[in-house]
Amino acid sequence: MDELLKELFEACRNGDLIKVKKLITPENINAQDILGRKSTPLHFSSGFGRRDVVEYLLSQNANVHMKDDGGLIPLHNAASFGHAEVVQLLLNHHSNVNALDSWNYSPLAEAASKGKVDVCHILLQHGADPNLKNSDGKSALDLADSSTRPVLTGEYRKDELLEAARAGNEEKLLSLLTLANVNCHASDGRKSTPLHLAAGYNRLAICKILLERGADVSCKDKGGLVPLHNAASYGHCEVAELLIQHGAQINASDLWQYTPIHEAASKSRVDVCTLLLTHGADLTLTNCHGKTALDIAASRELRDRILYEHNGYSLLNAVQQGDLHRIKKFLTNETINFQHFKTGDSPLHVACTLSSTKHRRQIFEMLLRRGALINVLNTTQIAPIHLCAAADHSDILDMLLKHNADINLLDGQGQTALHHAAKNGHTNACRFLITHRIDTRILSSCGQTALDLASSSIVQQLLMTYENEKVILTPNVTDLQLQLLEASKSGDVDVVKRVLTFNPSLVNCRDAQGRNSTPLHFAAGYNRLQVVEYLLSAGADVTARDKGGLVPLHNSCSYGHLEVTALLLKHGASPQVTDLWKVTPLHESAAKGKFEICKLLIQNGADINKKNRDGAIPLDLVKERDSDVADLLRGDNAILELAKKGNLERLRKLLTPENVNCRDPLGRNSTPLHLAAGYNHYEIAQFLLENGSNPNAVDKGGLIALHNASSFGHVDVATLLINYHSDINARDNWSYTPLHEAASKGRTQLCSLLLAHGANPHLQNQENQTPIDLATADDVKSLLLDAMSIPISPTSSPGNRYRTTLSLTTRETTSILGAETNDNNPSRQRLTSASSQQHSTIQRHLSIGDGSMSLVTDEERREQALHMTMDEFLSLCQFQSSQQQESIRELFEREHITLDILAEMAHNDLKDIGIVAYGERHKLLKGIERLYKQAKDPWSNIPERGSVFIEL
Repeated sequence: MDELLKELFEACRNGDLIKVKKLITPENINAQDILGRKSTPLHFSSGFGRRDVVEYLLSQNANVHMKDDGGLIPLHNAASFGHAEVVQLLLNHHSNVNALDSWNYSPLAEAASKGKVDVCHILLQHGADPNLKNSDGKSALDLADSSTRPVLTGEYRKDELLEAARAGNEEKLLSLLTLANVNCHASDGRKSTPLHLAAGYNRLAICKILLERGADVSCKDKGGLVPLHNAASYGHCEVAELLIQHGAQINASDLWQYTPIHEAASKSRVDVCTLLLTHGADLTLTNCHGKTALDIAASRELRDRILYEHNGYSLLNAVQQGDLHRIKKFLTNETINFQHFKTGDSPLHVACTLSSTKHRRQIFEMLLRRGALINVLNTTQIAPIHLCAAADHSDILDMLLKHNADINLLDGQGQTALHHAAKNGHTNACRFLITHRIDTRILSSCGQTALDLASSSIVQQLLMTYENEKVILTPNVTDLQLQLLEASKSGDVDVVKRVLTFNPSLVNCRDAQGRNSTPLHFAAGYNRLQVVEYLLSAGADVTARDKGGLVPLHNSCSYGHLEVTALLLKHGASPQVTDLWKVTPLHESAAKGKFEICKLLIQNGADINKKNRDGAIPLDLVKERDSDVADLLRGDNAILELAKKGNLERLRKLLTPENVNCRDPLGRNSTPLHLAAGYNHYEIAQFLLENGSNPNAVDKGGLIALHNASSFGHVDVATLLINYHSDINARDNWSYTPLHEAASKGRTQLCSLLLAHGANPHLQNQENQTPIDLATADDVKSLLLDAMSIPISPTSSPGNRYRTTLSLTTRETTSILGAETNDNNPSRQRLTSASSQQHSTIQRHLSIGDGSMSLVTDEERREQALHMTMDEFLSLCQFQSSQQQESIRELFEREHITLDILAEMAHNDLKDIGIVAYGERHKLLKGIERLYKQAKDPWSNIPERGSVFIEL
């Protein structure tokens, strides 16, 4: 190695500044000791703490990032040996505070492990990361000894730091503050952080420093207070605002559920209350005693003011959000002209900033109707008319002028609404103001007219052409094009007519400075129906494309202009047309939630499955809130799902004669009526039937809707279907009728309904089973037995059928009951009954073991029936439990119902006195029938096989 370099390294090691200055050159300033650790002069001087030499080397542009063979930079050396001043110098020259050596040791890890307290403190002040880990997975905190550990944990001199924050001593604070202690807590008292103390003692500058260095606005002290509680409690408005700007929670609560506005209201901190309310403080929150901020307000006057300001700021917020429901809630005569305490904005000012045209117009109408002041100025001396002109809201300008707004009102700079419209390049607003006779010659405070401020050539041309008069037609083609395009956009049909009368060839002229749109593009997009009609009659091209490949139909669909869309389609516009991104009009309207537009396009052949350039179909673009549009695009699937779920309102929008009988191809091939009947949606079923649904349509299994209603016991729906001529005896693929379904599921009322409307109980399924073979419920069996005891003749009318009470003791009797009644049938004996008016001895048949018949009398059974008690009668009814029987007996006693009264009662009468269960009413009525027959015609159940027929 060169002797000169040896001398240089030795001089740096010994701190011989004179010799260093003599030997150092630009070529050797970063030279490395090749015989040693490859250290540079800066390494040597830093490691030995030679401050003067380090300072000189840095002035000569020594590289602070040079590494030796162990990956150490000079900062490592200075930190390891505790040379605090040198460390500070190196950091001031942008040395990397988190540089890692070959073993991933940072300067902080070096200092911490060697007990260098001051160096650790300096490094932390410059952003050293205490969580960096070395190759052994240990951080600086893991390596720290007992002297440096407090520095890394934030405990080092924290009492001095807290006192500096409390007293507002910025210099002391800055000398002590690090990332480790910025959120330290006091060891005693309320365990406050520096930010708590600074906020409570109104140290605004200290708060700014702490927040810039990472102080936590949400940290809590011993009582759960955040710094905002302290600022609010002591009325420090500027500090409170600073904390809020840095994310402090307005409604943070302490351990006693006190919020900042509880603190401010209870201490009469009026300005802080106002500040908190502007940022949404919640007056409904209660503390641990159930008290709101209003409840604990220091005075009635303060309470009234807080309530007024809460309602006012809530109204401003609701207007800003476009929330019509909340606007109606907070809009009163007191709040209509409420102004923000800082900006001076009224609800009208805020409404001017809304982006949604629909909401903006609705809100303006609501505010103006309630008496909002039109010409009120905010703190910057701006009125609503200036804001609307600057935002190009011509429709709102029209509303303001109709409510007597001052069209020539000056703002704080002496500018009119026309100045604002012109400097923002808003042609529509300028045209509107000019046509309403605004003074174009007014000079601002700077001596400028609106023309002087115009930011676009179109506005300049407009202001020069119009001189408080209507359009002036000139032979200049460019001027005429501009006038036609602007008139098409604003809907001025008179100007459109005059321009095209003067030069008809301009009907398809282009907006060369914009999107290359035609007049029809503008008229369609801005919903100018009369202009669209005139342009089409004048030969406007419905297929003309703008710069993005959009045709006028895209524009009208995107903005939901139904009449314009219908008109364009009528004049040949294609619903399948795509722009440069393969987007169709249906994509546009679906994405914007335009239901009627989507419906119209689909009716005109729009393809719901067409994909744009990203592979998305229109359904993929529908927003979650536009469920009706999604339903429409899902087609038959939506119809079926809505019928299944019973959503009538959404179904009404979709149903057409073409889809009323649509099918579920992936399921049972059901119709909407099948699903409505099965899921007991009466209103849906009624709506479907009223609109042409086929009640006898069969699904994959041959079921009609009545099968479904019968199977699940939906009486009302079944009645509805029967009234619409549903086939009462329809058979499915297994020959099951609705009565089979109802009987097998124990649907008593449905069996009764079906039988009453002509259901045939004798029909058999493919397994030769009649409904009674499938019945399990006693009530159902009883109903079917009664029905099957009536022989059915193909030539007789229902009035000529035979009726009797019948008991079956064997399954073989089913075939007998299913046969026709015939006088010559040897298997049956006909018995002529005595008149029901006579009480002579009645003969009855009893089965003999060999099948022959004999005649006997039964005076005892008749006498027993004539003198039966209520308890005996209820036992005869065969209720399932004694409790059921007892409750009915008590009901009859309470209502004074005797057997003779009961004999006159029907189902509805029993239901009116409180017997709601159909099965109970059925048993009572059957009991009366048995009692009546026993007393009048005392023949009873036949104990063995055979049948008895009584001719009526």
